[in-house]
Amino acid sequence: MLRNIWIDVLTPKQAMLLGSLTVKLISRGYNTILTTRDYDYTQAVLHNLGLKPIVIGRYGYTVLEKLIEDIDRMRKLVELLRDSFDIAIAYPNPVAARIAFGLSKPYIALTDSPHSEAASRLSIPLASYVVFSRCIPEASIEVYVYKEKTKLVQYNGVDEVEWLKDVEPDLGYIKSLELEPYSYVVARPPEVKASYYRYPEIFNIFKKLIDAVLDIGFKILYLPRYRDDPLIPSLSTRENVVIPSRDRGVIGYHVVYYAVSTITGGGTLAREAALLGTYGISLYPEELYVDKCVRDWGLPLARCRSEEECLKILYSSLRDPEKYKSYARSVLKSLEKPSDAVFKILEEVGGN
Repeated sequence: MLRNIWIDVLTPKQAMLLGSLTVKLISRGYNTILTTRDYDYTQAVLHNLGLKPIVIGRYGYTVLEKLIEDIDRMRKLVELLRDSFDIAIAYPNPVAARIAFGLSKPYIALTDSPHSEAASRLSIPLASYVVFSRCIPEASIEVYVYKEKTKLVQYNGVDEVEWLKDVEPDLGYIKSLELEPYSYVVARPPEVKASYYRYPEIFNIFKKLIDAVLDIGFKILYLPRYRDDPLIPSLSTRENVVIPSRDRGVIGYHVVYYAVSTITGGGTLAREAALLGTYGISLYPEELYVDKCVRDWGLPLARCRSEEECLKILYSSLRDPEKYKSYARSVLKSLEKPSDAVFKILEEVGGN
């Protein structure tokens, strides 16, 4: 019986996905080892889920730093783990993949990011299973795998369904942040220091959208990615801006549900918003398979590339914040969670 599972978490999005999975694993009697690194709101998200991760390593900001941090983190994780787990579960994660492979343990990789080439090339070839949305063509994952060694498993949904399908937004939580329903916009800057991000000009558009929101009287709930975020000094002095501390973070689905709109340089926040019936505006320049899928389901997710286009979408999104709420709930109920696929794999390999 394979009952000992190592879950490694690198980002806040992974913390929501893999943290929610960890809670389910624990409830089903699995022994879990949950590890993470010091980065962004990752630890806060896990703590808000009631989890106590082991924190090893930190984020590398340059290419050289990323390499050095990964090497150092791998060594420390091997010393911690040794032979204490049966299966590893992570997103495309070179450190987790290499450790699992080196210790001859199965590695289950979850992903919605075939566009993240570096992480995918360095990890997915070593995965025993890759779990991904049916929105993503198999061919976009197959380029990274050895077909005889890796099994592809798809499910009818997107990652965000994992932590949104059964939630009930809490108005009291919003008020505890000194916010009122539909009086604010949630803003998340581009991930400009990620290995796959090549669009620094998007940051200027993002800043202008924030200024536009404040100019028309809405508040901003600002969720920075990096400690040295260049907008923090100016925004922290603005009366209508709320910036959660890195230690506490926010419970995302509460604040997203009651937001009038969201603006993000990536994709997760926009999809999360759309699945809850809140307008999600993504500035990420590339078309993502999962984003297109969410739009095709009739949910309010928009992508824009110019200041004029983005402002037009923003002003449109502010008009009727409850327009999609009921429909989004019905769509969400019809979708599968990635954990549905993971538990089937665990049964297959003898983990149940």
